[in-house]
Amino acid sequence: MSNDSPIARCTVMLTKPGQRRQRVQVSILSGEGKDDVELFEQYGITSIPLVGAGGLALFFDGDRSHAAVIMPSDKRYRPTDLKAGEVAIYTNEGARIVLRQGRIIEVECDVYRVKAKRYEVVAEEAVSIATGDYKLDASGTAESTGPMEMPEVVVDGIPMGKHFHQEHDGPQTSLPQAGGGG
Repeated sequence: MSNDSPIARCTVMLTKPGQRRQRVQVSILSGEGKDDVELFEQYGITSIPLVGAGGLALFFDGDRSHAAVIMPSDKRYRPTDLKAGEVAIYTNEGARIVLRQGRIIEVECDVYRVKAKRYEVVAEEAVSIATGDYKLDASGTAESTGPMEMPEVVVDGIPMGKHFHQEHDGPQTSLPQAGGGG
């Protein structure tokens, strides 16, 4: 590609992300280096490309003194297991969000953190959580508007299914009865 072309492939050599307009240092395939080049990004989506990521350098009116970089990409970490029509957001560490065919959103990560004033889930059919430990830390009341089934309830370290105590001044209580209710 000649040096008078308005478009050239480039490689990211350095990023400067701490400004409103992210700047990068790039190496053009012909060995030409460009410093303090603006990285154009789509509204609402931003990323800090790793050193070695590729992109396209644009030179307006063929002027090599004024460049902009678009579409930074990094084939080293790009997911290769997607089907036609699927979309992924991913990192070099393997965290990713994939919009799968069949209206499925799949998230892979080590920690999934949501920060919100309110967190609402509306599931028309069911909610399923499979985990080792589960903790609910609520400063207010935790409630259910429907019945809850569980193999065992433990209150202050005491399993309620095998808990007996003296009933007022009478005999010991028996095991809880299925189908009982207040």
